[in-house]
Amino acid sequence: MSKFLVSDNGYTHNGWLSDEMTFVGAIMGDIVGSAYERKGCRIKTINFDMFPKEPSFTDDTVMTIAVAKCLSGYNSIPNNSHGLAYTMQAIGRKYMGVGYGHNFKQWLKSDNPQPYNSYGNGSAMRVAAAGLFGLNLLDCQAIARITAGVSHNHPEGIKGAEAVASAIRLAKFHRSKECIKEYIEKKYGYNLSRNLNDIREIYEFDSSCQGSVPEAIICFLESEDMESAIRLAVSLGGDADTQACIAGSIAGAFYGSAPEIFLEKLEHMLPQEFIDIISVFITQNNRLDKTICEKRQVDHSELNKVLQERYPIVFGS
Repeated sequence: MSKFLVSDNGYTHNGWLSDEMTFVGAIMGDIVGSAYERKGCRIKTINFDMFPKEPSFTDDTVMTIAVAKCLSGYNSIPNNSHGLAYTMQAIGRKYMGVGYGHNFKQWLKSDNPQPYNSYGNGSAMRVAAAGLFGLNLLDCQAIARITAGVSHNHPEGIKGAEAVASAIRLAKFHRSKECIKEYIEKKYGYNLSRNLNDIREIYEFDSSCQGSVPEAIICFLESEDMESAIRLAVSLGGDADTQACIAGSIAGAFYGSAPEIFLEKLEHMLPQEFIDIISVFITQNNRLDKTICEKRQVDHSELNKVLQERYPIVFGS
């Protein structure tokens, strides 16, 4: 059995293990999807080789790592975004050839980085750590707003980040798919009641939050495990690395497991720096004075407000 990051000590589906699997799902979604993201490589089937060439991570992984590094230094919600922007630039500049969009690449190089009103899905792809951090749903949404707002401060960019972080949070704490679906629909107005087979027939590449995040969440909702969530996201023939990153991160938190091949790939292809950052985040995030693992009740008020608390906690394996 491969051990990607942490020891057996403290492994629980709502603690260390869910945190680790969230990162595994996000990064493997990015890696698998990266082979099918470019024009001419996009596919419309779930039956494909997950590793058709030497796999590589993209900007989705680099920025996911950057957010995790920044948040691992906080015990509560940051009161500004200065540290985050600095960390994103510091890590991003070390990995400049990983597929950043033009505007974000300029942001990385800037001496005074400012948000540029983007509604691209870059805000949603990097938000995994925000979904795991904080004492409740409102906390993780506040953190998601900060992580998005440093660059993607358009309302749709912020909404996409919040929605993904919320789905990860609810998945980690064993809420049912029905609960996650209804909460995201009511809170953010996304239509998650569509069928993937119908979407796939007409779907085209779309890198906006509003045109890719809902579909990625539906891929998780229709999945059976982490691998199927990633396969479904790639099969849309769209922004495959980012949509699979999003679907994979939620699936990782929900299922709390990953194929052994995923763990083996990550052990051999991620820079040690990235593995160390994830490990530190997981350790810090599950400290007794910081973790929310024994405080599930703090989410009840927000869920009750949005859903009238019709969905009880559903504990999985």
